[in-house]
Amino acid sequence: MKTLEAVIAKQTLNLLKTNEWDSISIDRICKKLKLSKKKISSQIKNKNDLIKNINKYFDDFMIVNTKLIEKSTPRDMIFEIFMLRFDLLNRYRSSIIKIFKVFKKNPKYFIIFLPSLISSIEMMAKLSNIQTKGLAGIIKLKGLIVIFFSTFLAWIKDDSHSLDKTMTVLDKYLTQAENILKLLKRQNG
Repeated sequence: MKTLEAVIAKQTLNLLKTNEWDSISIDRICKKLKLSKKKISSQIKNKNDLIKNINKYFDDFMIVNTKLIEKSTPRDMIFEIFMLRFDLLNRYRSSIIKIFKVFKKNPKYFIIFLPSLISSIEMMAKLSNIQTKGLAGIIKLKGLIVIFFSTFLAWIKDDSHSLDKTMTVLDKYLTQAENILKLLKRQNG
């Protein structure tokens, strides 16, 4: 991610700590960063782009930091990578929860954001050496989307610093998915 986009993402997240989404604007972010709106207009044109930019900032963080994760089975890797993502979300917890409330209140924001989320999960699957091509890959990707979002809903309620509840829920969902895949292989094999 370009440095300017990362700075804008961090500023947006920081503004959300003390402000509601409705009071956030590109003009306000530019003013805080002492930038002209014209300078960022090629990357960020509206508030939807602000949300996508935050997601891209998280993705870039993931790409850099997954290099530190010990290589293991795809199942263990996806667990570690998803938890890395939840740890990052936890750093900006109040801001992320405010964005989620906007999604609940106005689902059009979530629909606009959904392709970015799917790309992020596909990227995390690839980092975990999970094949996402072909019919089996598409099924795995859809399962990972459901697992991530379901775990996200548990993360929202998990106010512990260690995220024990989130880890437990993620582990449970991954185990269930693994069992379903084994069952499907047996029936088709």
